[in-house]
Amino acid sequence: MGKRIRAQRKGRGSIFRAKTYGRIEDPALPALDVRDTGTVTDLLHEPGRGAPLATIRTESGKVFHIAAPEGLRVGQRVDINQGTSPSVGDVLELSAIPAGTQICNVEKRAGDGGLFAKSSGTFAQVIGTTPKGIEVRLPSGKTKTLSPRCRAMIGVVSGSGRRDKPFLKYGKKFHWFKAKRGKGLGPIVRGVAMNPVDHPFGGGAKQHVGKPKTVSKHAPPGRKVGSFGARSTGPKGKRRRRR
Repeated sequence: MGKRIRAQRKGRGSIFRAKTYGRIEDPALPALDVRDTGTVTDLLHEPGRGAPLATIRTESGKVFHIAAPEGLRVGQRVDINQGTSPSVGDVLELSAIPAGTQICNVEKRAGDGGLFAKSSGTFAQVIGTTPKGIEVRLPSGKTKTLSPRCRAMIGVVSGSGRRDKPFLKYGKKFHWFKAKRGKGLGPIVRGVAMNPVDHPFGGGAKQHVGKPKTVSKHAPPGRKVGSFGARSTGPKGKRRRRR
């Protein structure tokens, strides 16, 4: 009678969900109108995150979490949207940060809480001022011009040595994916290398598809492998122009 192929079993979904317990709220910088002095009250670990989170309580009583930079310690005082001599942990506008300073938790738009340089060991760098805004070098190496009102935290996100240790076996990477909402299904195997019961491209005397890979975008989950609803396939030079 046969069995459902793997793609069909995955397409039907399951009753299992990601383990989200123990997670903390999305770390973000405080609001733009907050001009205060805060104190680091705790350093926390969040499942699925490589860098620790710092809990900062302002003198006005507001509490927020942010990816902790290297050197930040419990009990340290940080300036929020104020101060003239920036130190590690201070939150300042890009216009108040000297050129060449390493920063993290950088905002893309003023007030969004920070979108760039938030993973462990990453940092951005202020290049200088241009007529269009503040030029910043992102962790990817690209430069981006941001508004002078965008804010950032001084320092490099802690946990820089996390990627130096290899996984060595897939079992560890499986559980690492689970904590990060990943499926953790294991190494990716080519469909043509499978048996016919495991994949639509499986079987055959040789490892080739042997039939068109283009499928309808309305195809069921078990058949939806290959080119989904493709208008044209093949090399660009051999494609037919649509009339």
